[in-house]
Amino acid sequence: MDTKLKLLLTGLLALIFNTAAGETLYKPFVLASVNDTGLEEQTQASLDALQAAGFEVAGQYSPLDNTNIIVVTNEAIKKIVAKSDRGGYAAGQRVSLRETNGKTEVAFSNPLYFQHAFRLAGDMQPIYKLLSDTLGNEKIFGVKKKKMTAKKLAKYHYMIGMQRFDDPSELGDFESYEAAVAAVEANLSYPDDDGLSLVYRIDIPGKQQTVFGVGMKAANDDQIHIDEHHQMQIVDFDGHCKAAYLPYEILVNGKQVEALHMRFRMAVHFPDLSMTGKHGFTKLMKSPKAIERALTAMVNAESN
Repeated sequence: MDTKLKLLLTGLLALIFNTAAGETLYKPFVLASVNDTGLEEQTQASLDALQAAGFEVAGQYSPLDNTNIIVVTNEAIKKIVAKSDRGGYAAGQRVSLRETNGKTEVAFSNPLYFQHAFRLAGDMQPIYKLLSDTLGNEKIFGVKKKKMTAKKLAKYHYMIGMQRFDDPSELGDFESYEAAVAAVEANLSYPDDDGLSLVYRIDIPGKQQTVFGVGMKAANDDQIHIDEHHQMQIVDFDGHCKAAYLPYEILVNGKQVEALHMRFRMAVHFPDLSMTGKHGFTKLMKSPKAIERALTAMVNAESN
């Protein structure tokens, strides 16, 4: 049997049989492959395969040591997310590559999981299949304790008092959609010391909606709470690489600019994490407010 077909069937069977009370269980990440190819060679091979499959590379960067992130989209994805009021958050499909001990893991954020978590009206199954056909699909992963069904994902919050998908951080309000997009793009692209950088921009067809991918790297000690490495060393500590959590999204929706609140975004990607302990959310207690403040200041900065 062809290797790619075998991997795809394995992933699909895992999805089919991973059910509770007749409901499908979802997990946030898909392990595409583990191989002996070096990081840069595997990154280029993945880029070539994604583009050959019709994906557009919206952006790429290296937020962590020995780790590359590729963000892709295509016309089918854009049409799907355009059906929802705030669907732009799912416009960029995130692929991670990490080299450890001579092995390179390739993984991607699970379109089916985030279809429900981001309350999309469209069906992401064709996108899941295309990514699996292109990169491989060994298994879905990222949650063991919680049983994440479509119903639970659609109303997900980590605990009482914490934000849901429809409780975003409100970052700014502009005179027009065009002014909002111009401000975000200019301020993200301008080289300064706020720790924020532009990774990608995707415009949603037929809507006044644009999503930006934002890299976060502390430029000084005061910015440690927004730093990607600081966050990931706490939450990504067990099992396969979950760097496809990155980068963070900012959504321009009409005249308004928003971002998913970190207490929702981090929790929905890492639902098994405890509240306390060495790898608990309390270790990141200052990050949600720090990220919200940094993004708000960037969005509303004067034109440079």
